[in-house]
Amino acid sequence: MPKIVDHEQRRRELAEALWRIIGEAGPAAVSIRSVAAEAGWSPGALRHYFRTREELLLFAMDLAEERATQRILDLDKTRSPHTPLLERAAEYAEQLLPLDRTRRAEYRAWEAAGTLGELDRDRERRWNSQRRLYRHLVAGLAGVAVSDPFQPHPDPWVEEWSGYLHTHVDGLALQLVTTPGLIDADGARRRLRGFLARIQQARHHHDTR
Repeated sequence: MPKIVDHEQRRRELAEALWRIIGEAGPAAVSIRSVAAEAGWSPGALRHYFRTREELLLFAMDLAEERATQRILDLDKTRSPHTPLLERAAEYAEQLLPLDRTRRAEYRAWEAAGTLGELDRDRERRWNSQRRLYRHLVAGLAGVAVSDPFQPHPDPWVEEWSGYLHTHVDGLALQLVTTPGLIDADGARRRLRGFLARIQQARHHHDTR
């Protein structure tokens, strides 16, 4: 009887091997040969699933997005309904910060976006997906609704501060990876909450002018 191969499981095994390489050495260390060796496969067997290094890197970025999205969805299932608004916003945004080993590997996978050029056809979609989250967070802190988070918010203030928050989180992520001796996870969490508090204060001043 022929052996039944679970192709999705095998792709996941390769993804975990890819994850370990990226987490330890970054996307520059990714190759057909290095991932095959880490997974205990032959390069030829790996090419049945990923023909090129670029396909491996694109898969890593997709997996990073999938994992971050799932963590955000899971927060609503596990968090207390009494969690303060600012803390809820911080917990969502933290899912995109490299605050632990898993999220650090995810962030390093994103580094590949800068090397793939036109091969990364989903770059704009991923960026818009992140901006969608920040629109939700800023609108929530401002106490206004979001009708279509994939479009610029009709309130220019919300749209402006969504951009500021997006930039702030990206900056914190970069500092955590490139200057770990100058900022740690606790420091990043404090800075994030401080910035979210400034958003609330800025909205209050905006509404009372």
